[in-house]
Amino acid sequence: MKKSERLNQELIYLSDKKIFHLKELEDHFSISERTALHDITDLEQLGLSFYTQAGRQGGYHLTNNKLLTPIGFNTQEINAIFFALEAIKKISTTPYSNEYDQIKQKLLKSLSYRLQEQIKLQDKVVHFNGQPSLNKVKYFETLIDACINIR
Repeated sequence: MKKSERLNQELIYLSDKKIFHLKELEDHFSISERTALHDITDLEQLGLSFYTQAGRQGGYHLTNNKLLTPIGFNTQEINAIFFALEAIKKISTTPYSNEYDQIKQKLLKSLSYRLQEQIKLQDKVVHFNGQPSLNKVKYFETLIDACINIR
């Protein structure tokens, strides 16, 4: 996993915590103590606000528990997004196929507990059947990059 991806995952992981310990990051992300310390420094530079407290009740205390930018969608739109993410995984293979679960995780973390539960229920109830794509779409990533970089 790239460092930038790990830092982003760490922000998601910490988004609902008030306090965390270095060992938690080490264990959860399978990183060394030294890497965890570097990551904490980098997270602070990215805007993670915390203070440290030594001792038995110590650790890193987050001072701002709103780490993720809120998304302004209504309930219908949220359901449509999660439905589409599941459906698109069945349609074809794209260069972004591996990102869908990560997108889903990030979006879920930005929702209220009630909406998270609603989406989880939707996942349990709705099952998508389809034939997975047997062929990788050739040159798709190159075409997307070319479209993005047109000036």
